[in-house]
Amino acid sequence: MKLEAGQVAVVTGAANGIGAAVATALVERGLRVVLADIDTDALTVTATGLGDHATAVPTDVADIDQVRALADRTLAEFGRVDLVVNNAGMGGGGPSWDITPADWNRVWAVNVGGVVNGIHVFTPHLIAAGHGHIVNTASLAGLTVGLFGAPYAASKAAIISLSESLHGELGLVAPNIGVTVVCPGPVDTQMFRGLAELAGPPEGAAPESALPPEVMDKLGPMMEAITEMSKEMLPAAQAAQIILDAVEAGKLYETTHPGMAQAARERANTILESFGTPA
Repeated sequence: MKLEAGQVAVVTGAANGIGAAVATALVERGLRVVLADIDTDALTVTATGLGDHATAVPTDVADIDQVRALADRTLAEFGRVDLVVNNAGMGGGGPSWDITPADWNRVWAVNVGGVVNGIHVFTPHLIAAGHGHIVNTASLAGLTVGLFGAPYAASKAAIISLSESLHGELGLVAPNIGVTVVCPGPVDTQMFRGLAELAGPPEGAAPESALPPEVMDKLGPMMEAITEMSKEMLPAAQAAQIILDAVEAGKLYETTHPGMAQAARERANTILESFGTPA
């Protein structure tokens, strides 16, 4: 879909990180952007900084009624919606057996439920208009094997599958509506910086800010991998450009780190070999 002035986009998780960067890039292209996030204060700051082309609508994407209100506000104010970016998400980790059902449910409600709600509410409007595009933010974690992050990885794997289904269904019902599922690698966001700090203290910080040595001994390989990933951390603005290029190219799959996607190939090959199918 060609992105151009006069169009209207809705971006969730837009207070900071990739969402804020996507919203900024869209405003720079002349689009009207409705920014949604549960963090009202940060959302207001981001939207105010973007000027008259940005509208802040505080929204908990896990609440279907709030997502409906987001759509109602968008249509009442602008009369159309062309691009929906279901980007809101949260992390969650620890040993799978130690994570409480409440924590599992919250991650699932935001990361999967938020996308489901966005699709449920906005897709009928795109179908009625006969055009548009939906972006769902997943992660390379949804395509690879990650330890101590099962809620996050499982939720992102679900987003990939959901996006594939949506793409196939719209291809039959409304072929002028595109779908892109984005699988970012390490991008400079609050979430990834928090993960990187677990792997070791920031430069100049006291050693005690890292995990205890006895824990690090057990998690050493994983923490080393996270530290290496942080060296390839991409600015959010660059990630946003990759995402919008994928929208305009009509790509179903996109990643910010093609080199890291090799791990997904290795996982797929392992599965196929276990099935007795040549990789």
